Amino acid sequence: MKKIIVLYDNWCPNCTNFINTIQKLDYFKLIDAKKLRNIDKNTYPNLNLELAKKQMACYNGKWNYGFQSICLIFSKLPIFWLITPLLLILKITRIGEYIYNELAVKRKIIPIHCNSKSCEI
Repeated sequence: MKKIIVLYDNWCPNCTNFINTIQKLDYFKLIDAKKLRNIDKNTYPNLNLELAKKQMACYNGKWNYGFQSICLIFSKLPIFWLITPLLLILKITRIGEYIYNELAVKRKIIPIHCNSKSCEI
């Protein structure tokens, strides 16, 4: 199986907890999680950075955002293969995207700009 790159908002506690859980379940090491707020913009030239700040982004040959990212992540984890039909139904009906957007809009962002010399909030 091919590895995917996942960019998650590391200023969002829910996003960070989700990725930490996913990494524990990623037995085959097929998910390469990167902190969105720490990347160099030139590293991923085709990335829509503004959209990625609003929705999780996954790269598997092309950039995917939102619920499609969740589907890609779950496709790499055998424990979630049993819910693939449900994910497909949610994708086709666009209910999954709606639910994802509702959760993404209501998430908390905690900007942390601290380093060893200063801390600005």
